[in-house]
Amino acid sequence: MAIKLIATDLNGTLLHNDQTFNQSLFKETLAALKQRGIRLVLSSGNQFTHLEKLFHEVLADNLAIVAENGASIYLQGQQVFDGSLSAAQVRQFVTVDRHQDFLKSAYIILVGQQGSYTETGAPQVLIDAAEKFYDNLHQVADLSTVTDRIKKISVSTAPGQGAQLVADLNAYFDGQLRAHDSGYGVVDVVAANVGKLPAVQWLAERWHVAADEIMAFGDGANDMPLLQYARHSWAMSNAPAEVQAAATRVTSVDNEHDGVLTTIQSALMLI
Repeated sequence: MAIKLIATDLNGTLLHNDQTFNQSLFKETLAALKQRGIRLVLSSGNQFTHLEKLFHEVLADNLAIVAENGASIYLQGQQVFDGSLSAAQVRQFVTVDRHQDFLKSAYIILVGQQGSYTETGAPQVLIDAAEKFYDNLHQVADLSTVTDRIKKISVSTAPGQGAQLVADLNAYFDGQLRAHDSGYGVVDVVAANVGKLPAVQWLAERWHVAADEIMAFGDGANDMPLLQYARHSWAMSNAPAEVQAAATRVTSVDNEHDGVLTTIQSALMLI
């Protein structure tokens, strides 16, 4: 198995449910990958500033971070790809699009370069959930006044309604923007060329890596395109059945028991 790039989702995949991970095993695995010339890509819907704090003790030159569902790519702390929404797209969304019938009851978070923003009066349960994934969260009276460069727009949805909201948004935007189900009751709206799969493909082209040289891990609907693309794809044992069906294999243990790292360690014996 000739692997040159391993891409993994974070929440529900590499990370434990409390947002921690096995740092010693991670460092050991990353060092083993480096010896074999293999790069590791951490891919998440989370804000980059949040991920940088989470992984600051294990950063290495063979580690890349894909943040905001593919809107940002960082190598060695430097941004190499910026897929931010345009100011016009953000203004259109907060003044026109969000007032469509299927969005009227949704709460909105703008995720930017410097911080994240939601409207004053948002339910405390939403604020508490958002602060687990987004740093520097501000409540503002009017989202149209936000001047930060916006990476993605997160839209809250009821449990089990993510797939329908994604379908409604993508039909409404008709290719101008793209919606992805990030799980946890959130759908992310990003630029049309942005996503976890496009981000990994962008890095693969930069590093001259083919699809059959990529290993991927994921547990959610927004991981499925990458799992279907990569030749060696693993769904987590804790992933829903439809995600497991999209991958070539399923891990033997879940995210709480370091399923990604132990699977990589086992696979390295075959590389």
